[in-house]
Amino acid sequence: MVKSSTIFQQLLHKFQQLNINDNKHQDRFSQLILLCNELIENIPKITVADNNDFRDCVQLFYNEILEFESNIRIEDTKRISRDIFFAILDLLSKSQISTYLNGDEYTVTEHTVFYKCVTDLLLSYATSRLQNISFVNSDIGIRKYTDLFRTIYKRVVRDLEFRIQIKQEVIHDNTTTDYILSFLWNLSASIDIVPWLLGIDLAKSMLKCLKIIKPSSKIAQQIASIIHNISRHDDGTNELKQVNGLQILKDFQSNTTEKLDDVADLVTSMAIAQLSTAEQIRSDHKRMNRTLNQLLQITIDAAKDEHHQAEGFQLSEPLAVFTKLFVDDHSLEYVLNHAETDPQLTTSSTIALFVNLFIKYRDSFASEDWSKQFTCTALLNILWSISFQDRYKTKLKQNQDFLTAIKSLAMNDSEKIFNKYVSSSMESAANAANGILYNLGEISDTQLVSNAVSKKPTIMISYAHDNNQFCDKILTEFEKKRNLFEIWIDRDHCSSSEDLWEKIARGIGQSKVIVCLLSQEYFNSKSCRKEATFAIKRNKSIIPVYIGEPGDCDWLDIHIAGLKYVRFKGDKTELDRNKIQEMLRTIEATINETTTESLEQHTIPTQSRKETEKNKLTTLDINKAPEEWTSDDIQKWFSDYKVPDTLVKLFDFQSIAEMYRYASKLHVDSRNEFVKYRQRYAKQYPGDELEEYIFDRFQNALFKLPKNQLETKKISTSTPKSSTCTIS
Repeated sequence: MVKSSTIFQQLLHKFQQLNINDNKHQDRFSQLILLCNELIENIPKITVADNNDFRDCVQLFYNEILEFESNIRIEDTKRISRDIFFAILDLLSKSQISTYLNGDEYTVTEHTVFYKCVTDLLLSYATSRLQNISFVNSDIGIRKYTDLFRTIYKRVVRDLEFRIQIKQEVIHDNTTTDYILSFLWNLSASIDIVPWLLGIDLAKSMLKCLKIIKPSSKIAQQIASIIHNISRHDDGTNELKQVNGLQILKDFQSNTTEKLDDVADLVTSMAIAQLSTAEQIRSDHKRMNRTLNQLLQITIDAAKDEHHQAEGFQLSEPLAVFTKLFVDDHSLEYVLNHAETDPQLTTSSTIALFVNLFIKYRDSFASEDWSKQFTCTALLNILWSISFQDRYKTKLKQNQDFLTAIKSLAMNDSEKIFNKYVSSSMESAANAANGILYNLGEISDTQLVSNAVSKKPTIMISYAHDNNQFCDKILTEFEKKRNLFEIWIDRDHCSSSEDLWEKIARGIGQSKVIVCLLSQEYFNSKSCRKEATFAIKRNKSIIPVYIGEPGDCDWLDIHIAGLKYVRFKGDKTELDRNKIQEMLRTIEATINETTTESLEQHTIPTQSRKETEKNKLTTLDINKAPEEWTSDDIQKWFSDYKVPDTLVKLFDFQSIAEMYRYASKLHVDSRNEFVKYRQRYAKQYPGDELEEYIFDRFQNALFKLPKNQLETKKISTSTPKSSTCTIS
């Protein structure tokens, strides 16, 4: 029998040989991972005499993987980083490591120190790789590690609870818990991963940790940052609200016994801003003003930095919070006119800061760097908010470079824009650019609608979850056609507290084409039947894609008879390339058939004679400037257009600026807004349905808004006879 010491001497020799042998690059990496796997397998055999050999093996593993990376070609960096990252996760998923992670920092066994050494190294290295990895909506690779991620965050909770029990005042450096939190912090920064992280209850666990740690502790910033990252996704916002996250964050920040450090305090404020309504932001203006000062200062400093970073923040982070806060005009006014920074900016220089940053990032859409595209999109949304204010329009219109850049983006639909997640507080780059041009009087109503019609259509994939593997292959092919269409699939929307069926119904409503992956499992699924029936009733274009020969289906066949279909031989490892091309051609042809809508479809039907005869004297003070309207005035305005209070309350407009902003959004995509709010209406008022003609009245009221005091005095005392889509 081979002695333990000999085992580790042999392992050390193998690691050393890797550095000597002239192996192919990829082979060397594979051998390195196999050796690390062997090292972990043999930890139970370690004796005291093996300690040095073991540590030498670990050090050589680390050195070798660094050297391997240093020889990677620049164009291969992202791909290789992904390979390394997932290989590291495979090592962390080994049963021996899981056993160690299921313990805690205070339970020491004979081999604990060796498992800790390997685990901490792997976590640290996986964290460092995350900066080179760009996850996408269709990325399912991370999902196979669900058990691993549950294990590591439970380790954090267990460790923190134990620290409280033993009243440990000093937190030791370099604990496994610290490495885990750093890893989760960096992982959650990839916003497309957030819905999946919600599915493993990370949000609830981090809030639980926040309630038991001391605000002054070194890990406060890490946990607050994870929560902030989660709050940047709408699903994360909904989840955090459901579990009282807003109040927990406020209590944490307001702790009177211990003070947060400046960075942790700012990150907490950013998360609070993401979870707050406009009314809540206004009611806590002192806290928010302090936050706005800090965010603008970071933006100023990051603008000067070569890598556009400041105080540990990327430029995109404060900008993303601004897009949420600027929904409230008071926040916008404060930043432009009253924010306290060094150097102190004037109104003109603050606007110039955002304009110049946009011009600098304008060409990001010609590259494949999503983070830069996101930064540019955030800047466009900020400038759109500014363009709603009459007194700032001149400053924007005087900058010809700005107008040229905006027009080139609004009119050019050939640029490749990554289909990454953007929160509901932001519009797409093209929509924001068109909105700015409209506000500045550079394009007309018709041009605005025309530009909106030209945006990419959405296709939805309807499938049975038993056919996940086949769906993954189809999705991979669809991803290659992102320049032609957007993709809606339920797996990107299933991890928040909002009812999944509501999201599916909204997805069907937004989609031009429904691609149904038909199999016997699909035919047997009540959920699939519900999806298909819902789409059929709404006259959606359906493309049947058969997986093999599933046979007949009584409830579906009658509806799809005669439709162009594609049939794959089965759920094979490799799909038939000819069939893939046939499927894509069918989708493109169907999209072309369904996008021949005329501009007349974007006008609102004329009210019936019966309704126009119901004239009603307005109770709105016609001499009152729109900027002075209160919530009561807003209610009266909608009442004059026969809009029910139930619908008005759903929007809760607090100023006419908010109404202008939403009217502009309706010009861009009124159909999508109707579908979205019909679902919200049904949820708010169970048993009641929002009729389209009622939404048309609401839309017409917004399109008829006066733009200044002179126009306010021209308000008719009767309900308009025509509800044609125009802006006074």
